[in-house]
Amino acid sequence: MLTFADGAWHVIANLVIFLAGLWIALGQKRLFGVPQKRAVVLYLWHSFFCMFYFWYSLNNISDSTNYYLYSLSYDDGFKFGTAGVYYLVSPFTQIFNLSYGGVFLLFNIAGYIGMLALASALQSVTETSSRKVKRLSVLILFLPGLSFWSSSISKDALTFMGAGLATWAALSIRRRVPAFAISVLLFLLVRPHMSGILLLSFTLAMLLSSKMGLYKKAALLAISVPLSIVAVQFGLSYAGLDDATNANKVAEYFETRQSHNLGGGSSVDIASMSIPLRMLTYLFRPLLFDAGGLLGLAVSIENLILIFVTVKVAFRFKRTHSVLDRFEFTLFIIFVAVSWFILANSTANLGIAIRQKTMFLPMLMVLLFSYWHKLPVRRHE
Repeated sequence: MLTFADGAWHVIANLVIFLAGLWIALGQKRLFGVPQKRAVVLYLWHSFFCMFYFWYSLNNISDSTNYYLYSLSYDDGFKFGTAGVYYLVSPFTQIFNLSYGGVFLLFNIAGYIGMLALASALQSVTETSSRKVKRLSVLILFLPGLSFWSSSISKDALTFMGAGLATWAALSIRRRVPAFAISVLLFLLVRPHMSGILLLSFTLAMLLSSKMGLYKKAALLAISVPLSIVAVQFGLSYAGLDDATNANKVAEYFETRQSHNLGGGSSVDIASMSIPLRMLTYLFRPLLFDAGGLLGLAVSIENLILIFVTVKVAFRFKRTHSVLDRFEFTLFIIFVAVSWFILANSTANLGIAIRQKTMFLPMLMVLLFSYWHKLPVRRHE
């Protein structure tokens, strides 16, 4: 069952799916504005890691195999979370009879769209940056970890697409509301609590932003506030916090979550650390001294690049300001901070953290690069 192609139909279907992704790469410039050559190279790069993950999943324990195998006979109807992936994949395996490799190529396109959105957002905020900074922002797109985790049959491909679209849409929210709505739905499908955080961040950003007119703000708030409340309540229920009526319940939940994921993928246990150290470790480790295997080495190099960008920007805080408008800046700050805090304190092992942080990494990278420019800009007042 776990083959790339088994028969003529699989070969044809896989070719059509791959070409569909290439067609998106060739035709995206009007929507995302990414240079065509860069978009095509990025698609081929992303597809390479899709094939690498496909091979990896055949030789290692992987969620991708479970998603595919369960989808072959799944008939429980629509559900959120893990079952949401089964539900999403089942028509392609039961109706269109796609192979394991074919479904990989489908999810590869989803992750690639998220990458295109991130590329467009970085391109936008580095418009007035130096050539070196622009090149570094392009290099970020080719970090192996981003393409590796976002190219498989997984929640990560869908949430990375959502994270990329949300980041890109926020830069021009009036024109890109449909893209932002799609990102909310993608998060809601597989990680409802993250959808609630995104909607709450959006609502608070509107409240604190003076960018929109009073009537438009009131109309959007009338829609977003109820949706935010429902999404957060649903997310809490999905995460097992539906009866969390006080701080002790929340603390107990975090401890339980940490105990559930103590194993898996890294020797670094962050559960016993203080909250600040836990958050720093979650975001910036593993490093070269505690990396395990080739994948761990690649992630370590990526983390060193992330540390470099963060430190460089930190030294610029007093001399420059973000090119982001108040709404975008507020949305990014709230979503990154809340996601980072919750994920770092409910995840005990970096093997899981490496994948999870891709949900807020696009906004964080755009936020950091928004400070790295040559021209002075106005303060967020």
